[in-house]
Amino acid sequence: MVEIHAPTRRALLLLLGAAAAVGATTTAQARSSKAAAAYRGAPNGRQSCANCSYFNPPSGCGVVSGPVSARGWCNLWG
Repeated sequence: MVEIHAPTRRALLLLLGAAAAVGATTTAQARSSKAAAAYRGAPNGRQSCANCSYFNPPSGCGVVSGPVSARGWCNLWG
């Protein structure tokens, strides 16, 4: 029969530290250049930076480096 023990304080701290490290790695991912993302300052039909899930008003983007226009668009639109 296998005995199950409550996690130790050290094990919990190691687990929390590992989780924080994974979160920091995910947040610090490199962004694409405007050229690599084929960014342009005009929308693509109804798709524009303003209605993209990566857009951070007034001119930020979670996946493209540098300022972007709300009326812009790139091939990473999502």
